[in-house]
Amino acid sequence: MLVDLVNVVNDDGVRLDGAFLAPKDGSSAEGPVDAVLLIHGSTGNFYTGSNITMAEALRAYGYPCLSLNTTAHDTVWYNANNSTYYGVAYENLDRSHLDLKAGIDYLADQGFMRIALVGNSMGAVRVGYYAATESDKRLATIIPVSPVRLSYTYMLNSEDAEEFQRMIEQADELEAKGKAQELMAVKYPIPQMFSAASYLDKHGPAERYNLVTLAPKIKVPVFVVSGSLETHSRLRDAARDIAIAAVNSPRAEYKVIEGGVHSLGNRLEETALAVSGWLASLACQ
Repeated sequence: MLVDLVNVVNDDGVRLDGAFLAPKDGSSAEGPVDAVLLIHGSTGNFYTGSNITMAEALRAYGYPCLSLNTTAHDTVWYNANNSTYYGVAYENLDRSHLDLKAGIDYLADQGFMRIALVGNSMGAVRVGYYAATESDKRLATIIPVSPVRLSYTYMLNSEDAEEFQRMIEQADELEAKGKAQELMAVKYPIPQMFSAASYLDKHGPAERYNLVTLAPKIKVPVFVVSGSLETHSRLRDAARDIAIAAVNSPRAEYKVIEGGVHSLGNRLEETALAVSGWLASLACQ
């Protein structure tokens, strides 16, 4: 595919790479959305996975798309400019708003002022958190795809409670020893490397990023998409619960795509059609 490679710098001074995909010749977007910013999930980046595939599909429907790295791209990467390790293993999710703002700023500088945020998996949490905590007039709608439920209470009452409690205790112990940045290999909610601080930031009792409790703060239209095969405790019914909880959104809906796995990589055509249909339908609002 032909793309323009771009980069932006967030307010922390971190360079974020991405790909801008102009609409295909002859295609024209329906609805009020000028452009789409796509945000990857855990261990992902702007050029792999469902994110870039969704961008390619949406450009065919006439939407300019920016697929952008967050600071938490891949598992670990080293920034020589400030001698700091980043990646999802070290992510403080609150700071993801700096990355999304940088992407929105880039699109606005190109003349796009009504922007949709699309994120998959942990990216879905990032876009939901941005909408709930930032008052950004350029934000037209958010579309969390396969959102992860970051709820300490929910996980402790799930069938995976024993393994989850073990991970929390391990992270607590490292933090108590002054080793909060030490990496630990976890098995729940997914096999992945986390620093103790990052694990507790996302999964600890504060529940700062629980989209179900954050949803009432979202004031833009919300369309949550998931697959029927997303039955893991971190995913189960999350799309439904978020949409129901978004009581202050002018329009909140969810769609479960039959046979879809996590991030809907096996149902991307159907997912893109649903997303483009949602964007076009916003003209009626």
